[in-house]
Amino acid sequence: MKYFKYTGLFVLFILFSYCATSYIEKITKAEEAFYKEDYETAIPEVRDLAKDASAKDQLLYLMEAGTIFHTKGDYETSIKVFKDAEGIADSIQTSMTKEGLAFVLSDNESNFKGESFERVIIKLYLAMNYIMLGKVEDAKRYFKKVDFELKDMKVTDSKFKQNLFARYMDAVISEQLNAFNDARVSYKNIMEIAPDNKEILADRYVLAVKEKDTKDQTKYAEGQKYVKAFDKNLHPIPYNSELAEVLIVNQAGKAATKESKGKLINEPMIQQALYKAVEYSLRSMDSKGASVTTVMAMISNAENPIPEYKKREEQKAAPIDIYANGILLTNTKVYNDYSETAIANFNENYSSLVAKNIASIATKVAIAGVAAYTAGKAAEKQANDKGGSGGALVGLIVGMAAGAIAGAGVSATIKPDLRCWRTLPSNFQARRIFLEPGTYNFDFKSNTSRALGGKNFQKVTVDSGKLVLINFRSL
Repeated sequence: MKYFKYTGLFVLFILFSYCATSYIEKITKAEEAFYKEDYETAIPEVRDLAKDASAKDQLLYLMEAGTIFHTKGDYETSIKVFKDAEGIADSIQTSMTKEGLAFVLSDNESNFKGESFERVIIKLYLAMNYIMLGKVEDAKRYFKKVDFELKDMKVTDSKFKQNLFARYMDAVISEQLNAFNDARVSYKNIMEIAPDNKEILADRYVLAVKEKDTKDQTKYAEGQKYVKAFDKNLHPIPYNSELAEVLIVNQAGKAATKESKGKLINEPMIQQALYKAVEYSLRSMDSKGASVTTVMAMISNAENPIPEYKKREEQKAAPIDIYANGILLTNTKVYNDYSETAIANFNENYSSLVAKNIASIATKVAIAGVAAYTAGKAAEKQANDKGGSGGALVGLIVGMAAGAIAGAGVSATIKPDLRCWRTLPSNFQARRIFLEPGTYNFDFKSNTSRALGGKNFQKVTVDSGKLVLINFRSL
């Protein structure tokens, strides 16, 4: 009907953008296979998704793919994928065209850029991949990039975004390369950011022994009681530089993910702010017919545009026990809790997210409301011009119908952006132990003494003064 000409194009335009399958729907099969450790299914799925991804989602698919390849142990491919991701993350800029669409349609149309602390993790994974391939010098180059990023973040971002696991890995690798000053700086940064982490005193003491720095050995003498050093029979012994080193890294659990908070009307703060913004928008449009109440009713079924982060299976992200030859030695320690960081970062930006979404939604719904009101008045005038009665009723019916259509269209655009790094672990754990040279069998168990999906490493040979990295994902 021509009464709807003011709303039709607008509604068709905004609905068209929501015909595509959502990111979560696309990644579900690969994600589910990954968490079942079914890499034969997960890899082809995520490979195709990354290959065919539109520009706005390409970075995120590459991040997912890089994580899956790393966890499978295909470090060469993971390097290739994460390097592509790194290139995009370092240079990505949302175009003005996309910014315009984001205002008229939804922020889901904007390029996924990732957070600053996620861009650090991309480089961290590249360094980890190189370590696992025995390319320690290449790993160190990436840790330098990580350090540059973290230094920059130290000035611009909150302290909780500092990645202590990355700094710890950098310190341990620096020791292996005899870059003792780099190791010292990394340990110092960790101690400044996490002063309650007493285990770092052990690392500072070990570093002092390696450097034969008697002054620092005295300064960090307390660290001796935190050093995990054992003889061949796995009895505790004092640390000495002839011992072998084993660094256990556990990438634990499932990262927190963005979830919908339900209907917009269920959050009073957003409702109140939106009411005022719609009122302002209508005044700006000089609309004397469309009421704020009527316009707000058009989006009564709209989804809350601001999601929330929720943790998943928290028990699987707990520190785990470390056994060698069946003897409990110690447990892992969480150095970087990605889930906590993501949640804290989101909460920190909550007010700005509300303000951004309110302004966008108010404009959309006001335009739709004015269009529906105009359609109703046009119908009323046409009915009256034909000399019939009931023009007002016709106008009311047409206006309500146009409002319902426009409201449904606008509501379809008010969707939370649920894109996030779903295959990332909830946290990164580490523990450094020192052993007399020899061969050991390692097992890792949860707090309930349940083996972590067969996470054991048999006949691991360790040599004096050399580092062995045991890296795995507990799911």
